[in-house]
Amino acid sequence: LESSGINAEYGGCSNFDVKSYTTTNIALATETAVLVEFTSDCGDAKLSAVVDGEVLPVYSAGDKSMVTVVKEHSQLPANTYTVDLYDEAGIVAFKNFAKEGSGDAPKAIHSISVVHPGVSKEGLPIQSEFIVMVVALLVWWGANSIKAKISE
Repeated sequence: LESSGINAEYGGCSNFDVKSYTTTNIALATETAVLVEFTSDCGDAKLSAVVDGEVLPVYSAGDKSMVTVVKEHSQLPANTYTVDLYDEAGIVAFKNFAKEGSGDAPKAIHSISVVHPGVSKEGLPIQSEFIVMVVALLVWWGANSIKAKISE
């Protein structure tokens, strides 16, 4: 995880402490989640995020803020994703830029890079439920065999 690209023009919003999480185990999740949690000195500024051109809300609880992206595994492959943070004026400028497609993109007040290693199947090559079922069938078969010998 790395953070970069602080916009020095935006006063009072320069210190960011960032933590991130991404889904990596395909067996435990039906979708990939990228979650970025951060604290900043932005005060009460209402922030929005842009990930791969998609505008997302930034949720705040106390002094912590969070951005979440949840999509199908195929839509979020292994990659380094950039989460650009904008204030209210910046997100309006970004939306206008995206709509018109001309000129320079507005500068984010902060950019966060999140490395997503992709999802993979971890652990045993077969599911644990299958192993439990086979063991249960073997115990049942053994008990029935012993019962049949006793009743002879």
